[in-house]
Amino acid sequence: MSRNLAIVLIASTLMAPGIARATYIFDAFPKLATFTNPIGVEDPMDGTDRLFIAERAGRIYVIRNDATVTSKTLFLDISALITTQTEGGLLGLAFHPNYENNRFFYVTYTAENPRREVLARYSADPSNPSVALPGSQLVILEIPKINLHHNGGRIAFGADGYLYWSLGEDGIAELAQDLTQWNGKLLRIDINNPSGGNNYGIPASNPFVGSGVHREIWAYGFRNPWRFSFDPPTGRIWLGDVGENSWEEINIIRKGRNYGWPRMEGNECFSPSTCDTTGLNIVLPLYVYEHFGSASITGGFVYRGPSNPSLVGKYIYADYVTGEVSALTWNGVNPPTNALLTVEPGIPSFGVDKNGELFIASFDGNIYRLFATPTAVDTPAIAGALKIGPNPFGISTNIAVSLMAPASVDLTVYDVAGRRVATLMNAHSAAGSHEVNWNGRDESGRTLASGVYFVRLNLNGQTAETRRITMIK
Repeated sequence: MSRNLAIVLIASTLMAPGIARATYIFDAFPKLATFTNPIGVEDPMDGTDRLFIAERAGRIYVIRNDATVTSKTLFLDISALITTQTEGGLLGLAFHPNYENNRFFYVTYTAENPRREVLARYSADPSNPSVALPGSQLVILEIPKINLHHNGGRIAFGADGYLYWSLGEDGIAELAQDLTQWNGKLLRIDINNPSGGNNYGIPASNPFVGSGVHREIWAYGFRNPWRFSFDPPTGRIWLGDVGENSWEEINIIRKGRNYGWPRMEGNECFSPSTCDTTGLNIVLPLYVYEHFGSASITGGFVYRGPSNPSLVGKYIYADYVTGEVSALTWNGVNPPTNALLTVEPGIPSFGVDKNGELFIASFDGNIYRLFATPTAVDTPAIAGALKIGPNPFGISTNIAVSLMAPASVDLTVYDVAGRRVATLMNAHSAAGSHEVNWNGRDESGRTLASGVYFVRLNLNGQTAETRRITMIK
């Protein structure tokens, strides 16, 4: 993506009340070299105004939270401990609420021999807060794994001081309903007061007690809870759960409740296809959306920053496959409303800084920010537009670029991970209509797999439009 300001105009019919018609996504650190598969953006909240960027392979970098920053420092490299097979890798990063004084931070990652998901504590160097001590690892808890599927892996501290950890069911659906298993659950543990021979304790207010039951469990019935977050003003926990056949879910988490998987997917029975939920304590999702292709929700945050008044109080989330970034509005009483904000392929995670500003990690290597205009006045359209058809397509599709004035045109196809797969136009072109045909092949002539792709039009180095396109072979 162009490292200049990218403008995406959203049709007013998609806008919920209070959201402006134009939303911008821009590179938060335009002078910084890109990252490799960033999966997390975390602020240690230690007063230093720094951000820590976690990469899937196991490296964590620290940068100044400043748009002019030009360098990044390697904070920790645990890539030798990690497997990135299947859906594995470094999954989560969280800083202790007293990090400023104790220098403790926590990571989750997948490992082999034996196959497992690990929660571990590390320490930063007391003499150099930009460098961690690799030898300081203390393993807190390990979860046995079979498939390395549906890992979840987000960790975060709540206002209660306890550490929460989301875990997927590892591709074994029935584990999500089994309280003797950790998989498919949201856990809540006390890392300040170890007990029972463990490196953590069980909060007395946790909901489950009894023989054989894992008392770490706070809520259960999840498939792949890929990212959850806290909204401090309301005390709510928001969680995105990746669906199977039909539905993606946004859930509000309540103590001790069952979120249905695999008995339910979204608001519908899944296994069995007709089901009796009597006595199962199931909470239905706050909001669901239907699959388009192989959709996969990336849970986000309720926006509370000062820069985007029209987004305050709205839950910002994304879909990894479709690339859609959306805002969900809910007042706690009436049904929620949803609005499309922009499209950016390959978003695995969001983060917030000490001011509540929202950051977007993208597998294209950049860290982005959202900016929504504070009024409902349309932003003037830039001089170009795309028209694609057929879409979806089988053999080939035609892509027309309409220019209002001469411009340098870059028309490129990306996959869902933000990787460039085909350049269709790269030339200075006259005003008027220009048409190209794409046959679903990459630049080496190989036929790509069926699925969702993105066509991006850049004019004079600035992103004019990004459109989703679906190939069905």
